[in-house]
Amino acid sequence: MLRSLILSASNRCFLSCPGCYNHFGHQVAGTSDIVSFVRRIHVRVPLQKLTVGGGDPLARPDITEFLSGLRQLGLRIHLDTVGSAFLGNAPIRFRGHGSVPQVDASVVAGLVDLVGIPLDGSTDAVFRRFRRFASVAEQESVLDLLADVGAAICVNTVVHRGNHDDLARIGAIIGDHPRVREWQLFQFMPIGPQGYRNRHSYQISEPTFDAAVRHLHRTVPATVRIVAKSASSRKHRYLLMDSAGTLWTPRQYCDGDWTVTDANDDRRICGTIDDPSTVDRIAAMFAPGAPRQRCRSHESV
Repeated sequence: MLRSLILSASNRCFLSCPGCYNHFGHQVAGTSDIVSFVRRIHVRVPLQKLTVGGGDPLARPDITEFLSGLRQLGLRIHLDTVGSAFLGNAPIRFRGHGSVPQVDASVVAGLVDLVGIPLDGSTDAVFRRFRRFASVAEQESVLDLLADVGAAICVNTVVHRGNHDDLARIGAIIGDHPRVREWQLFQFMPIGPQGYRNRHSYQISEPTFDAAVRHLHRTVPATVRIVAKSASSRKHRYLLMDSAGTLWTPRQYCDGDWTVTDANDDRRICGTIDDPSTVDRIAAMFAPGAPRQRCRSHESV
């Protein structure tokens, strides 16, 4: 059974990550269309939470209206962002040009239950192995700003070949930010056009991931909840919607643990928000005891 819905609020980003798992839409669907679709899903599915990501959601021009519309549905909302636009005008680095005006962090914090900020290295050299144009100092400034406006904060770390031996030092940085409530660690998954193409630079085995995260509770305060998510634990578990309103899941094969066949750049299309039959299909996918994959094979969208 699927357990989470992830919405891509935009198709642009302030970073350019060679290991990105996402498939980016060519357009950005309207807020009212997306909110209406999620409302219909929420009526049919025991969905308690959704994650708003990207691209970077702060690159969406009407991000506050978007979050406000979703908030009215009564769902718990997590926002994943690099946070650059909280600090000031932020240049677009991927899928576009120009810059995004500053976004009011206090407004956003009031519309979501948790803000996830990436921190994939304790130094810029390590951090930029996965997230180009990022800096540790900027991420710490984002964490400080969110703390000042009273946001609940989560730090997200993709654990890969270039940083799995740096996690304790990342934990020490997290310990300097007492408003951080959770630290999520994700084993790198070699999926999506970028992630699959550059997999040899990032992929690690599940035993390596397990060993890297095993004693991290010693590096952060007891108030920080550590959540380690291996590739196997996330397999078949996520439904994603790209910025254009196409619902999809990664193409992953047999049940059970992650295997070499699950590493690919393909996806299974589950419908679009303007297709009335999509709601029925998604409801079946979230039903208890449902088969883990009921989407169509890859198709052009």
